Amino acid sequence: MEKDIQMNQRVLVRLQKELEQLKKQEAEVRRLWTLGYHKFLNAKRKLEERIDKGLTVDPVDPQGKVNKTVKTLWEAIRGWEERSAQLTRQRDEARLAIEQKTTEILQQERYLDELQHQFRLQVQKTDDMIEKVFLLNEGVITALENMDKFLASHVFPLLPCQIRQKTLENSPSTKKIVIMTNTITVMDVAKVQEASALIEQFFARIAPKPQYEYDETLHMLTNLVKELLDIKIKVKAGPNLSKFLALELDKEKVPELYQAQKLLASAINYQRSGLYVRLYHRSSPQDPWEPVRQS
Repeated sequence: MEKDIQMNQRVLVRLQKELEQLKKQEAEVRRLWTLGYHKFLNAKRKLEERIDKGLTVDPVDPQGKVNKTVKTLWEAIRGWEERSAQLTRQRDEARLAIEQKTTEILQQERYLDELQHQFRLQVQKTDDMIEKVFLLNEGVITALENMDKFLASHVFPLLPCQIRQKTLENSPSTKKIVIMTNTITVMDVAKVQEASALIEQFFARIAPKPQYEYDETLHMLTNLVKELLDIKIKVKAGPNLSKFLALELDKEKVPELYQAQKLLASAINYQRSGLYVRLYHRSSPQDPWEPVRQS
């Protein structure tokens, strides 16, 4: 809409310039008419003076000689009627064009006023919308801050460090809060590296024996070593590590794997990374729990 306003403003400026040009044309026609009329009156006056003085008013004397002064005076008188009609017609045409152009300008001004009014309404609507969004956002932020403060001071302390989840219900059993925690796995890098070395020693020992009976285990151990070689201080225990720790290993047959398993088990340390809650409700204790929408 802003572009439409700018375009119509340019149209209005063009129309106003055209109107000014028409007014100049009308003023020029009036000037020419006034000048011609004064010439007509002056010529008539001079001819009357010549008559009063007994001077000739004939442009050509009996001998055929032309009197240029008298001829010029008669031309000014005899040509005025036609010239006056022509100038009057041009003046009327200019005034009609001025009237039409003025009407066109008024229509353009009204249209432009309406566009600007609609634009102001649109701007105001957008401003109001933005203000409302900011106001609602402040309300949400305040509510979240209050929620976080309340959870931190009243709810989260109810979850003991050694427990990962706890459920709280109201007395009618229609509302439920589940306190939960995320955990991260922190591993002792030195122990992981030592365990990796033991597993590699195991591979080196059985290399000449491709018929070794732990085929599936070997595949799992190969993947586990690849994971352990890229280990960081904080890792997520993958399925290969879980499988390896769950194996029942013979200390006598596979001492490297047995010792590596002990090292990896002792290298793992679970830590909390964050507490949160999930909310549920239901109409009666006989109904199933339904999750409550949370921000």
